[in-house]
Amino acid sequence: MTDQMPSFLSPQSNGGESVKHDRLSYKVQPNPHFSMKAGSSDISEPIEITELAMDLSNMNVGYVKWVGTSPSKLLNNALDSMPPKPVGDSWSKLYELVVYSPKDFTKKIFFDVTNWGGQRGIESAFRDFLNDCKSKNINWQDSKNYLPIFLYTGTLAIKNKEGKVTTQEPIFKLQRVVQNPKTNGTNGVLDQTVTVVEDISEIPKRVEEMTNSSVNALKSIKQL
Repeated sequence: MTDQMPSFLSPQSNGGESVKHDRLSYKVQPNPHFSMKAGSSDISEPIEITELAMDLSNMNVGYVKWVGTSPSKLLNNALDSMPPKPVGDSWSKLYELVVYSPKDFTKKIFFDVTNWGGQRGIESAFRDFLNDCKSKNINWQDSKNYLPIFLYTGTLAIKNKEGKVTTQEPIFKLQRVVQNPKTNGTNGVLDQTVTVVEDISEIPKRVEEMTNSSVNALKSIKQL
């Protein structure tokens, strides 16, 4: 037989998948910046961000607690309510999402947002995306099929009542929306073809290709 065991059953896997993805982080200190840790490396290196595609409607939100090097998490989908904070110390808020470079929609990058400034930036971007969907009659669940692309324009200093800067919020400006490469209307099956939803000429083609989508919803996409 040529069948191979699932990867998580291999002795070296320790019950987890062997594929390691790149991980993006946003840090406030000593100066606000993004850094990337390649899946093949244990070292994070600062990177410059211009545009970022963020899978916001499939984001998970909740809490994380570290015990040594092992995290314990309590998460809900971002379109549901925030889970109640667990009892006990050391729990911190976590936003967990997948992002992409607009130059490569086949490569997932995991983005764990753990500081207040970064979370404010994600919340603002998510709010802008959902408001845009609402204006085009796209409901929240259907928004999971779309991927907003944002321009990163810098940071905004957040001050307390005494005028002291307490954090730096990254500012994202919504630029355009594409079909989500995670689903592309195919119930979770990855489709490598990413369609910019502003392109009206693609709508008839997508009517045939997409399941669980309506003609009315597609007509409204042209205004995004």
